[in-house]
Amino acid sequence: MKDNISIILENKKRVEHLFAAYDPNIGIGSPIDRFELSINRNGGIFLPNIMINEQWMGAFKDEDGNVVHSIEDIVRFSAPEGSSEEDIHNAMASLLRQINHERISKDFEFWCFTCVKITDKESKKQIPFKLNRAQRKVFKGLYNDLKAGAPIRMILLKARQWGGSTMIQLFMAWIQLFWVTRWHSAIVADVEDQARNIRGMFNNMASSHPEDIFKVKLLPFEGSSKNKVVDGRGCVIAIGSMQRPENLRSFDFAMCHFSEIGLWKKTLGKSPEDLVQSIRSTVPNVPLSMVVLESTAKGVGNFFHREWLSAKEKKSKQGYRPEFVAWFEIEMYFKEFEQGHNIDEFINTMSAYEWFQWESGATLQGIYWYREHKANENLDDWRMKSEFPTNDDEAFASTGMRAFSQLYVKQARIFNREPEFIGDVTADATTGKEALSGISFVKNDKGNMWVWEMPDNELRIKHRYVVSMDIGGRSKGADFSVIRVFDRYPILDGGVPEAVLTWRGHLDQDMVVWKAVQIAKIYGNAMLAIESNSLRKELVGSEGDHVITILDEIKDYYDNIYSRSDPEKVREGVPVKYGFHTNVKTKVALIDNLNKILREELYIETDSRVCDEYDTYEIKPNGAYGAVDGSHDDLVMCTAIGLKVSDEIDLPFDLSKETKTTTNTIINEASF
Repeated sequence: MKDNISIILENKKRVEHLFAAYDPNIGIGSPIDRFELSINRNGGIFLPNIMINEQWMGAFKDEDGNVVHSIEDIVRFSAPEGSSEEDIHNAMASLLRQINHERISKDFEFWCFTCVKITDKESKKQIPFKLNRAQRKVFKGLYNDLKAGAPIRMILLKARQWGGSTMIQLFMAWIQLFWVTRWHSAIVADVEDQARNIRGMFNNMASSHPEDIFKVKLLPFEGSSKNKVVDGRGCVIAIGSMQRPENLRSFDFAMCHFSEIGLWKKTLGKSPEDLVQSIRSTVPNVPLSMVVLESTAKGVGNFFHREWLSAKEKKSKQGYRPEFVAWFEIEMYFKEFEQGHNIDEFINTMSAYEWFQWESGATLQGIYWYREHKANENLDDWRMKSEFPTNDDEAFASTGMRAFSQLYVKQARIFNREPEFIGDVTADATTGKEALSGISFVKNDKGNMWVWEMPDNELRIKHRYVVSMDIGGRSKGADFSVIRVFDRYPILDGGVPEAVLTWRGHLDQDMVVWKAVQIAKIYGNAMLAIESNSLRKELVGSEGDHVITILDEIKDYYDNIYSRSDPEKVREGVPVKYGFHTNVKTKVALIDNLNKILREELYIETDSRVCDEYDTYEIKPNGAYGAVDGSHDDLVMCTAIGLKVSDEIDLPFDLSKETKTTTNTIINEASF
């Protein structure tokens, strides 16, 4: 039984925190450190700490540097003899205006509220830009970097409709207007119109900015309709897109805003990684430089997801700081209970997922809004979690009917790490008998083969390695061919198999089969299991119409090949059927077995790309298994086959112990 009274009291604190007083004009409720400057005995204003050492602040301090004097004190001390109270009042107002003028360039929240207008979504009127709670959360990190003199680097995972892009763009504008000149910025989106819309926020700000503070005017830069320059500041604001990046090639940028990167698609000759790297490489690693990657989550395994995970694990090579805003941190996602609504009854009807939301920090009114919105809009669980995520893991969960529990995949990711070696395997030939001579690994940073543990053939361990293979096609649009190696040596000490190699790429099917044989041979003549049924369904004239014969060919040169034939029938003369065969029935069994292995942590997964595919592998409406549209499942199937075969074959055995035991037995027998 839940303690409803304690829950209601805690909820009251959360509601008060969510809607705590915030007045950027006075400076109360700000997320950054501030000090108070008194106006008179009735109150004061709160200024950012970075202003405390301004030269003009000396008049307000005592000998120890403490702020002890008010604006009224300064005015009365310096006022001519015989000044009236009205004179004092007017002088105080004049001094406060001067201080606020100075404050504009050091207090972003104050500048937003007093100088920037935005369009209200409901009334469509121009209103002062007052940062909401989500914007204040993100602003705090940006400002602290600025205050510390550190390069500003952030990756922002967004929920819906709280104005993240608006705040980021205006923060850049504030730096360009008041901190530096010739500080060029780039706005890069998936398509150019999106980037132009983001820059429109700067245009809107410029049109309403008070001229007595700074007359903001954007002019075409060198006749370009795409690039604008801030008149009098020399700061260029360029726009570009993933689809048409050419406009951004000739600039040295100091600030870059990459928007909705999760939507960016890799195309022939272009990838999100390459574009971002080419642009941000121009950004110097100095104070006031700024690089922000922001997006809503659009699946896993893409560039944005990889950058997010590296930042979250504090492994970002670019120094990105991760920032996530949950739906319940946004004030608009809140609904008061109707009069007469029994809060106790609501608490008693909360589902397990709603309790998860509560434990994550949501208010009861927020959970009530979530429940009502889901019902009114007829949204399924996946859609709600995608658009209104409670945490970052949920945001990236891109499939509604997951085949593998998100918790199981998260467990597996703990062991993901960078490969020790990237390259490929080569030999004296690509096919045939000579392909098994002179086998070696060749380093190549762009290679298809990632290795976590090199072959260990010094220890004499029988049945140590399993090599599995899922065959794809040659063309770029075809499925990938995948080869994986599993090391079963830890089983000897009560451990579990570990994935130690992944080859993934496009190659002629006969050549990739021989490549699997080469890898199997160098890994101690490993058991080689090749998924073969997909080869049979290829039509004559397609890429795979001849590969069944390859399996028969390689057996003449490599004999440790998995077969699905009954040994008794083989002895009776029935031909051996090489390869691992999957059909609707066996595929379900394979995935069920893999799900159990993930649940019980019965193997170690080193390759993060496999976990990415786990996250996008789903149960289709017809009950079949497969990847979500636009994703792949080659790594999943290859892993499932490898682990299944690992379960079926004999346990690994230390041959050195067998020799020692045999020797001891002979000695013991002789002694009798």
